[in-house]
Amino acid sequence: MKLLTVTYFLWFILCIQLVENHFFSWLKNEVKNKINPNKYKRAFDCGKSDIRPILPAKFDTPRVTGGLSANDHSFPWVVNVVNYKSLRSCGGTIIGSNTILTAAHCIVDEPKFLTVIAGASTLFGRLNLFNYYAVSHVILHPNYVSCCDYDVAIIKLKKKLKRSDMINSICLPNENDQELEDDTIALIAGWGGKYRTGELNAFGSFHLKQGLVYIKSNNYCKHIFASFDEEDEICATNTYDNVDSREGDSGGPLMVLNKTDDRWYLLGVTSHGVNAETIKPGVYSSILTKLDFIKKYL
Repeated sequence: MKLLTVTYFLWFILCIQLVENHFFSWLKNEVKNKINPNKYKRAFDCGKSDIRPILPAKFDTPRVTGGLSANDHSFPWVVNVVNYKSLRSCGGTIIGSNTILTAAHCIVDEPKFLTVIAGASTLFGRLNLFNYYAVSHVILHPNYVSCCDYDVAIIKLKKKLKRSDMINSICLPNENDQELEDDTIALIAGWGGKYRTGELNAFGSFHLKQGLVYIKSNNYCKHIFASFDEEDEICATNTYDNVDSREGDSGGPLMVLNKTDDRWYLLGVTSHGVNAETIKPGVYSSILTKLDFIKKYL
C-alpha cells in the first residue's frame, strides 16, 4: 500500500511538472530565441517585477515568514538553495545573471551538493527540474567564522540565468545609503515552514511567503541581542502582526521598495533570531557594510 501511494505521488508530480507554467514559458522563450536571438533577449532590470506584488496589510496565523502567500512570481529574485547531502533548504537572492546571495551558515557542504532553484513560486515549481541550476563555486565572506558574524555567501552558477517574467535580479543599495531610519518598512520572503523545527518543515511552505517588518534602531537591537554588531547586522520585527522568519528562511532577502524609482533593493540577508512562539526581532546580515565584498564577484 505504501509503495502504491509513493508511486501515485511521483506520477502526480511528474504530471504537474509537464504543465507547470515555467515549462511553457521556458519553451516559448527557447523558440523565440532560436528564431531571433537579438529581438527577444531580455536584459536583467534589477528590482523590477512583471507581476505586481500584493503587499501585506495584516497577517494570519500560523505565521510562515509573516503568514501570507506572495503573489506568484512577484519576487522573481527569490530562489531556493538546496543541499542534497544534508537535506538542508535555505533562501537566496539573485543579484546577477549567474550570482546568488545567501547566508554563509547555509553552506555546510561542497558546491557539488548544492542546487539553486530559480523561477519557482510554489512547491510544484521547486520540484520542476527546469528550474534547477548547478553551482560552480561558493565564496564565503572572509570575516565569517561561524554563525552568525558576517553571515553572507556568494553562489556562482555554472549556467547563466535567463531574464523572464519569473526570473530577475534585485537591486543592491547605494554606498551612500548608510543610514536607515527607524521603523523603515521592509519585506521578508522565504520558503520556511510554519513549524519552529522538525520533519514537518522538510518541504517548507507550499507557496513562497512574505511578511512586513520594521527595521529597528541599533540601540533597540542591542537591548534584545547582547551580541548584536551594528557594523555587521540589522534587526527587524513586527510584533503587531506576529511576523517572523522560520526554519528554512535563512539566506532569504530583507528588502525595501524605493518609491522614487519603484524598484526593490536588498538591505539584508536573513541570518538568525529567536525561534520561539513569542515574536522577537530577526537579525539580518547587512548588505550596506559588505558592498565591496559583494561587488567583487558580480
